[in-house]
Amino acid sequence: MKVLILNFLLLLSLGSIAQNTIKGTVSDPNGNLLPGASLTVKGSTRGITTDFDGAFTLVASVGETIEVSYLGYESLSFKVDSKKTYAIVLQESANQLDEIVVVGYGTQKKVNLTGSVQTVTFKDEVNQPVTNSGQLMYGRFSGVQLSQTSGSPGADGSSIQIRGIGTFGSTTPLIVIDNIQYEGLGAFNALAPSDIESISVLKDASSLAIYGARAANGVVLVTTRKGKADKFEVSFNSFYGIQQATIKPEFLGSLDYANLMNEKFRNQNGVNFDPRYTPAQIDAIATGSLPDQFANTNWANEVLTLAPLQNHNLSISGGNNKTTYRLSLGFLNQEAIVRSKFSTERYNMSLNINSDAKDWLKISSVTNAFWRINKGPAGGQDAFDGDNGIIYSFQRAAPTIPLFYSNGQYGFVDGAYLNTNASLGTQNPLRRGYFGNYESNQVNISTRLGLTFKITDNVTFETSGSANLVYTDESNFSPRNTQKDWDGNIIIQNDLNSLSNSSNFSRTLLNENIIRFSKTFNQVHQFDALVGHSIYYFKTDGFNGSLSGFPTDNIEEFSGGGIVEPSVGGGAAEDVKQSFFGRLKYNYDEKYLAEINFRYDASGSAFGPDNLYGAFPSASLGWKISKENFMKDVEVINDLKLRVSYGLVGNDKGAGRYVYEQTYNPGLDYVLGNDVIVGGVAITSLANPFIRWEQSELLDFGIDFGMLRNKLQIEVGYFRKNSTDILYANFPVPATVGVTNIGAKNSASMVSEGIEFNGSYRGNIGGLKYNVGGNFTTFFRNEVTSLGEGGEETITASNILRIGEPFRAYFGYQAIGIFQSINEIANAPTQFGNTATGPGDIRYADANGDGVVNQDDRVVIGNPNPDLLYNFNASFEYNNFDFNFLFQGVYGVDRLIQGNGNLPMVDDRSNVLTYWLNRWTPQNPSTSLPRVGGQNNQIVSDFYVQDASYLRLKNLEIGYSLPSDVLKKMNLSKLRLFVGAQNLLTFTGLENFDPERGSGTQSNRAAPLYRTITLGINLKL
Repeated sequence: MKVLILNFLLLLSLGSIAQNTIKGTVSDPNGNLLPGASLTVKGSTRGITTDFDGAFTLVASVGETIEVSYLGYESLSFKVDSKKTYAIVLQESANQLDEIVVVGYGTQKKVNLTGSVQTVTFKDEVNQPVTNSGQLMYGRFSGVQLSQTSGSPGADGSSIQIRGIGTFGSTTPLIVIDNIQYEGLGAFNALAPSDIESISVLKDASSLAIYGARAANGVVLVTTRKGKADKFEVSFNSFYGIQQATIKPEFLGSLDYANLMNEKFRNQNGVNFDPRYTPAQIDAIATGSLPDQFANTNWANEVLTLAPLQNHNLSISGGNNKTTYRLSLGFLNQEAIVRSKFSTERYNMSLNINSDAKDWLKISSVTNAFWRINKGPAGGQDAFDGDNGIIYSFQRAAPTIPLFYSNGQYGFVDGAYLNTNASLGTQNPLRRGYFGNYESNQVNISTRLGLTFKITDNVTFETSGSANLVYTDESNFSPRNTQKDWDGNIIIQNDLNSLSNSSNFSRTLLNENIIRFSKTFNQVHQFDALVGHSIYYFKTDGFNGSLSGFPTDNIEEFSGGGIVEPSVGGGAAEDVKQSFFGRLKYNYDEKYLAEINFRYDASGSAFGPDNLYGAFPSASLGWKISKENFMKDVEVINDLKLRVSYGLVGNDKGAGRYVYEQTYNPGLDYVLGNDVIVGGVAITSLANPFIRWEQSELLDFGIDFGMLRNKLQIEVGYFRKNSTDILYANFPVPATVGVTNIGAKNSASMVSEGIEFNGSYRGNIGGLKYNVGGNFTTFFRNEVTSLGEGGEETITASNILRIGEPFRAYFGYQAIGIFQSINEIANAPTQFGNTATGPGDIRYADANGDGVVNQDDRVVIGNPNPDLLYNFNASFEYNNFDFNFLFQGVYGVDRLIQGNGNLPMVDDRSNVLTYWLNRWTPQNPSTSLPRVGGQNNQIVSDFYVQDASYLRLKNLEIGYSLPSDVLKKMNLSKLRLFVGAQNLLTFTGLENFDPERGSGTQSNRAAPLYRTITLGINLKL
């Protein structure tokens, strides 16, 4: 009995230990209590958050570990002992106070930046359902505009434009991935998103000048993930998704189409017109009695479809205190939302090794590689272009043509093709998507080896070599082509098949050598400096061949017996650049900051010996007002900094190669004597030996706030980019010179000016952690300011280069109404000298008042460049759930859209969008839509300019992570399931087509953009 009593008392004693209750508070170093701080018993689901006074009460056993965290502060843990009360002090997070951002040739503390640099760090895996990594930038950076023009697999990359337009040539920024420099976006877009650790955008002279002539359009710096010492980790990230078009255009059905087509001919030819569709055929269309001859095909519904998307990434990382490593392998597969052969596969590999080999030697090695396979029908991406393009066929293919005839053949004509006013055969868009074969293989390998030598405690020397090798092979086979009607009668027959092959190999080599110095004097004077030299070499070689007349369509190789029209070609090009660069930074007591950058560039293939080199300096200043004594008592402001920068950057992208040397065109043969052909060459374009660098003068003012214990972060900046010496070639050439054009001259200029704002706030509400943010950029000006002395305006069919106007502003006529009567036409200025103008036609303004409407009355009718970019985002965490979203918006941008169903039946086959049912007729005298088949209703005018402003839910993600005690039983460190979406919602006034398009009049003929829904997993061992 005594033993039982003793055991019972012992159990009570152990129970009292297990049910130990502890109390306390959580505060910051200044004694401010932190409400909403999270306390969790490690390895369990037990936890609590501090109350409004920062106090807590928690049941925990002696010896258990308590983990304490609070957003914006460093987490800590402690073991429960015999104490009952704890006073916990959290230190402010170094991520906020000492956040490191990547800049050109180095890193800096964010709080000490004097330039305009924005960085996004991906602390965890990237789950956005993007097919190219450039899309990760949507909505995350102020001053950065991305536009995706196509949704075709393998060709759905977005353009990137930083702070407007500053040149008449390419506006693509310089891309730097792990210190390897790239022209174009290809390598960035093909990088596996899971491999990316951070993306930085350099925007002002202070941050850009170190890259000199390669930085005129801005710089995007990308850093990939590295291994961590003493932490072996295996990660697997995967998602599977379904894509569909963001919007589907609505075209007329067969009956409406046939009636409007007849109406069109009546308007053109009068009451005695020859109808396209007879009354009997109209009846067959209405009743569906002759489905082979007169169907009711909705081409958009038939061609657009759901398409799968999958992405998988496996990585292994680890290391010790000397060497770290990370190896990752990735796979992407995407099929097209257009029923077709289009698809893309991409295989990625990334290897990152860093080693402190000796106390005086560091070695870094990084390799990023991908193999991309694009497949499609004959023509590849060209299958979307031209009059026979797949998407354009929504308009050109009459809905009366069936998708398939009852005999299984693709529909090509309808029953009216035998009429006297015959309908026209049209490329069946479904057939086009499966006709022939195209395949492109691209292997891209980038590697860099860097050695850093410690010379003294304050001086290091770094030398590196990088190579980017790209091999591309393309094959395109077009089989024989026979088109028949529903009875098997041949309408078109081409018995000549053809094959074309091409290959290209390019290599970019870069060697850089940098000496760095860093030293602090008297504890308050900190100096950092670097000087460097680089050599850049690029060469590309290409070869192509074609052959026709193969005996069979089943062998798609040159050895298959083709004997007709053999052709070969090829070419090569190379660039060489040399640069000297340097930077000097001064920091006085973390209060006053100064920085000078300089670059001296030479471009051997672009400029002659007199203009070979260009100098690009910059200077910047910063004042951390929050460090002043008079700010010590201002508790609400934790960080306040003013910054200003000024400098120059250059540009040689528009120069071309060897424009400074006179070239001669071969193949301009002469006929002498008795028809004897003598080979000859001729000068057709004059060289410009004075060609030199384009130059941009950049001015930037900024103010940065950190408030409420740095929970609130605000950055506001003004920027101005004045670009001069822009290359321009539209100058009059006297006929007596004997050439048709001259080499581009450094003559034009333009300016881009605006304001940027970035803001974010993070906090807790009990156990809910949240972070909300947003940014906007407004452009005061982005216009051409000069074309040079004697420079003439460049006018195309739809846009113009004109002083005082936006770059390539839309140019055309002003539509001021719809003519309603013959009398109104008689009293109006003559419309293009056309006496056939009738009621229902568009009335155009006589802009110059000369009584006649003609080409002299064209004016600027729209701006393809936005007035405002705006974005906002938020993320939330509660217990094991997380949720985040991102909205992206563009305001004040115009689109001139004439390419797909927008014109009022101006040719003899095309369908129109459903809004044309409200066209002008005598019974419906519309004041907003003209008649079909009228006069001059298709010309470029503001009638076709639409506001393409939009707000889009770009990304959304909801995730759930298994609790740590469950993971422990599974021997996992993380298991998270998530659902994601891209382009889920779009708010816009533009109908039938996606507003995120290029500025061309036919941009709506490209492959539609897609929305994506995904389901995925993040797993760590």
